Amino acid sequence: MAILAMVAATTVPSQAQVRAGQRYTNWEPIVHLPAPINSEFDDHAAILSKDEKTMYFTSNRTGSVAGSEDIWVSTRKTRNSPWRTPFNLGSSINTPAMERVRSFSADGRILLFQSDRGGGLGLTDIWAVVRGHVNDDSDWSEPVNLGSMINTPSTELAANYLFADAGRLKKLFFSSNKPGGFGGPDIYESTINDLGFQTSVNVFELNSPSIETCFWVRDDGLEIIFSSNRPNITGDIQQHDMWVATRDSVYDVWSAPTRLGPNINVPDWQDVNPALSFDNRTMLMASRRPGGIGPGSFDIYVTTRKPIGGSR
Repeated sequence: MAILAMVAATTVPSQAQVRAGQRYTNWEPIVHLPAPINSEFDDHAAILSKDEKTMYFTSNRTGSVAGSEDIWVSTRKTRNSPWRTPFNLGSSINTPAMERVRSFSADGRILLFQSDRGGGLGLTDIWAVVRGHVNDDSDWSEPVNLGSMINTPSTELAANYLFADAGRLKKLFFSSNKPGGFGGPDIYESTINDLGFQTSVNVFELNSPSIETCFWVRDDGLEIIFSSNRPNITGDIQQHDMWVATRDSVYDVWSAPTRLGPNINVPDWQDVNPALSFDNRTMLMASRRPGGIGPGSFDIYVTTRKPIGGSR
């Protein structure tokens, strides 16, 4: 319940920040991030702090607990400075199990992650840690499982809070392969009220008989970028590409998803883990495409776009 109380108090975007209808240019060609962010190991599932001077990402590099996926952190002096040597977020969060970064709450105080650690409800669950001060990475709480309204005996993969319409709308979007979906993992949403998470609903217009896994919902709730191997229905994860859907209002259904173009996707290679910056102009993603540091391993990439018709 501590996590839910924190959610209730989370700062929500102002009306100026959630102006409907903001349009953007197409994404620029992605750029590979050099060491020390990427390594010969798997580096993926990265997110940026609001000031874009801290990056949280997932890696099984040397220094991870038992060689598992851990959460790592890198900082830089300014948004244009080089990234410093990453450090492991520590044993209060990382374990010999898998800890995979998923998203931040809008105020940067709640970090959601995926884990198969003991004490969960299924194969992998969504967990949360909370901190009192946005820039203090030594102040994280003990991890808390989001509970049975979100997690199931199946696999929960990704999660993203949405606080929109000046705080009148509070939801948790997440992906799961629980029974009742269209095929592989699907994207769901759960409304949050004073009693906590409500029964989740399949976001049917985004899902297909293929796999829908990791995703990111823009902070105004009008754009979602997600990874899917559609139209493939064999479970071939090498076919994962990035897709996008939009809507005119947070109370509307999503548009039919469209595949992002060749600046983002490469055929027959996994392109996954989208994460937007707080100003929605920068996107981190991960790919196994050729050109990475470790052959066949995940590396982190970045791309940018510009708002059309003025800055937000």
